[in-house]
Amino acid sequence: MNSHAFDLLCRAVEETDAGRVDTAGRWLEKLRSVINPEKAGGDDFLYLLYHDALAARHGTYQDERHNLYLRSFERPQIQLFDLVATHLPIVNLAGRIGGALLAEHLAGQDEATMLSVGIGSGGQEAAVLRTLADRDQAPGRLRVIGVDPAAASLRQAEQDIRDTGVTLDFHGVPRLAEHMTDEDWDLVRRAPRPLVMNAAFALHHLRDSPSGVDERNTFFERLRAAEPDVVVLCEPDSDHHRVALPERFHNSWEHFHAVFRLIDALEVAAADRNAMKLFFRREVADIIGTADDKERYERHEPTATWLARLREAGFHPMPVPPSAVPEAATPAAIRQDPDSVRIGFEGESLVAVMYAVPART
Repeated sequence: MNSHAFDLLCRAVEETDAGRVDTAGRWLEKLRSVINPEKAGGDDFLYLLYHDALAARHGTYQDERHNLYLRSFERPQIQLFDLVATHLPIVNLAGRIGGALLAEHLAGQDEATMLSVGIGSGGQEAAVLRTLADRDQAPGRLRVIGVDPAAASLRQAEQDIRDTGVTLDFHGVPRLAEHMTDEDWDLVRRAPRPLVMNAAFALHHLRDSPSGVDERNTFFERLRAAEPDVVVLCEPDSDHHRVALPERFHNSWEHFHAVFRLIDALEVAAADRNAMKLFFRREVADIIGTADDKERYERHEPTATWLARLREAGFHPMPVPPSAVPEAATPAAIRQDPDSVRIGFEGESLVAVMYAVPART
């Protein structure tokens, strides 16, 4: 790591946190003069994303040369997501493990319900059902309650899941999870059993309410009241939720620095590696570049915090069965804990899959 560049970036963060925007801007200018994102390998690409996030926060971003460089790797966000989902092990493995857990509870059921929070276009759900169909174990009838604020994504999810051939009752909930209504939760409670809940890289978007209510705890409490049979949760393992800017910066740097090193270790084309890195530009920009803390959207929490939330709401985290965990994970590493599976790189935990059932009362 370029210690000089990192020191300049840290100084820019400290001055930003202190409200000394002009001084922060001068440190950013010095940082910009010592990085070359076009250089093969190294951390300069990541420095550029942090530089741009802080500059945008100050309203001073205007480096057209760097902007043109980043544009050379830009692709539609869905293409970037597909690249990441296909090639980045922390995402690919998490999806496979979560999918295997869902499949275990849906296989061979006459009817079942899947509550999918942050369903997007339904790619993971459709993949699970195609796998079960190939094994001749698809549920006889499946109700999917898909929660996503994008109505277009819900329409795509319904079509893609229906295309798997399952007999489907699809109910789209075009809202953020924290805005689910009493009627939405009544639909969940009345749904056919078994009821499985899936949330992949979704719940860290929940923000506290304007009055300070912890919407994540509220969500899990309402979910527990609906008596699901199993909960499958996948989340990044870092802390960007309520911590102040300096700590948030250091936490995010450790996380994304490891992610970028992992990307550099992948055997894919250089253009694809840079495109995958560009996928995370929005996250860095939100975590570091959003001046109004209440408006931040990427609010990751450590795995231990998610597990504590589950337990507090009345769930019991379970060991993930070995049958759900792929054998080979290089260049990433998989660690099976009693209450989760951690996926990481070079000793840094980056993503966790959690598997929980209602605790006995």
